[in-house]
Amino acid sequence: MNDFPVEEQTFLSVRDNVERILNSRRGSLVHLPDFGLDDLSEIYRHLPSSTHRLRNAIESTLLKYEPRLKAVEIEVTTPEPGMTVNFTLACHLRHEGLVRFDTVFTPDGRTRLKMRQAALDRY
Repeated sequence: MNDFPVEEQTFLSVRDNVERILNSRRGSLVHLPDFGLDDLSEIYRHLPSSTHRLRNAIESTLLKYEPRLKAVEIEVTTPEPGMTVNFTLACHLRHEGLVRFDTVFTPDGRTRLKMRQAALDRY
């Protein structure tokens, strides 16, 4: 990671942590029982009506467990072929600006993030 400028290292670190949080399931860490998301099979079973619930869970969980975020905007997007749910996350960082991720939830319950845009904006 040292091959990247400091600002980009921050964006990459946030991406890695957000992806780790979204790929974790509640109850998997004894000392942090609400870390991660609920079992996605229940969410998937009730799509598309459960999309709003998943969106709210993502926002509250990320704001609680990624301390560099001050706000998260989540937009539901059309799923890629073979995928279950797609979102665009706009993550407003406390000190380093804004980073957007394409977020894909796969049928096997995994979450993949792809950085779309990152902009440094010091406050």
